[in-house]
Amino acid sequence: MSRVLRLGAVLVLMSPLLPAGTPGTERLLGQQIEFTPRADRPVERRLDEFLETGRYQLISTDSVLRDAASPVGNLLVLDAALRVATTVPGTVFVVDGDLFLRPGARIEGDVVVLGGGYYASELAEVEGNVTYLPNDLYSVVPTDVGWKVYPVKEQPEAVKLHGLYGFGFPYYQRVDAVTLRWGATLRATGWAWQPSLEGELRFRTEQSEFEGTLKQYWYPSGFFQFGFEGERVTRTNEDWIRGDISNSLSYFFVGDDFRNYYRADRAAFVMRGSEAAAWRPLLAFQWEEARSKVAAKQFVLFGDDEPSPNPAIDEGETVSLIAGMGFHRRSSRSRFEGSVRVEVADSSVAGDFSFIFGEARLYWLTPGFGSHEVELFGIARGDLDGDLPGQRWSAFGGRATLPTYDLLSFRGPRLVYGQASYLIPITALRVTMIGPPKVLLRVVAGSAWQEQESADFEANLIAGLRWSIFEAGVAVDPGGSDPKSKLYAILRFPGDL
Repeated sequence: MSRVLRLGAVLVLMSPLLPAGTPGTERLLGQQIEFTPRADRPVERRLDEFLETGRYQLISTDSVLRDAASPVGNLLVLDAALRVATTVPGTVFVVDGDLFLRPGARIEGDVVVLGGGYYASELAEVEGNVTYLPNDLYSVVPTDVGWKVYPVKEQPEAVKLHGLYGFGFPYYQRVDAVTLRWGATLRATGWAWQPSLEGELRFRTEQSEFEGTLKQYWYPSGFFQFGFEGERVTRTNEDWIRGDISNSLSYFFVGDDFRNYYRADRAAFVMRGSEAAAWRPLLAFQWEEARSKVAAKQFVLFGDDEPSPNPAIDEGETVSLIAGMGFHRRSSRSRFEGSVRVEVADSSVAGDFSFIFGEARLYWLTPGFGSHEVELFGIARGDLDGDLPGQRWSAFGGRATLPTYDLLSFRGPRLVYGQASYLIPITALRVTMIGPPKVLLRVVAGSAWQEQESADFEANLIAGLRWSIFEAGVAVDPGGSDPKSKLYAILRFPGDL
């Protein structure tokens, strides 16, 4: 429902936003803001409710809040840049503008930036949540009585090529050598629910064969989608350790492949929430036929080019129902991500295997003392009932997890792994666009085992340095009468351990 909201309620205008003479403060009685939220955008309903209260100060020209300023509460920034170097005792909404938080700035409420820019110093603090949607475009148009805010409906491209002209980053690992990729997405932008067809063609140089993925999805709303997937693909259960690019670089340069693999022909019907939503449910019905893959000798730039074996799996068909829920929450200095997933297969209905498989993951980055950071990661996965086939087992070990142990030396149907890191920035050595190096202190523990075995946890204590994507340190195994230690260095991309 469209509302015309009057700005400048008497309670708000009792106190100025900035000292007299500071440019950019709007204190205009009788101004109106017209805005109509879309039903499928919760953040727009939240903006509508924020406007309806009338309890905010408006900024519509570029402004600076300094230490001497005394903002009275909530702020609304329309089509302007606001630089904050003081405390704002409320929530800040920015529409089609930019928000800069300088060192020492403190926002006691939430920050919501729609269609603009958000730039926060590591020495700034936001007590509430940060919602940053730079790709949601909005237009702010002055009218005779105030402003009109409306979303700019960006039409999706009918044809979108992946990567660079359709070519993605080539993958490199010990079972397929180089994997070349080309992909594109087609979208019927004029149809209801805007159905899409996404395809990727891959060529595996080790086997000299083609394979591919095809996905067809429908989008009834901005926060829900459903569709079909079909593919022949090389799959892994160790993607929680390294991303595709960092794992490929690690194997090419030093011969460390942090994953085991199997081949799968797969088809699924999937319903899931959008990645933009805080909560992301998943429900899928899946058929998979799995086959083992064998590691081969590949070229490695430095180190031993003899590959570690790729363990065999239990070949056969799996027909399963998968249900899960993901959650993420982010502020200027903290991030929390968590997910749970359950897969149920019953060979009396279809397929060759019967089991109930469960997995839970979490990642939490939160402030420590001063500018310090605490980073936590944990994963637990395994059989809740029945015997898991080898294609559901997972492994860890090596420089990315437990550096004092051999690569992927821990493997089993049940796996528990966790690490806690404490990061101390060396601010005097800060480099523009890269940030400061950080002293790293970490404790790591994990185990992988089968049902008839005991869960013997092994641990490492690590001290080192992290700077951008580079991490190096010394790991110590504190167990036993003669603790062993090992130096390590690794590239660490976003999303990697």
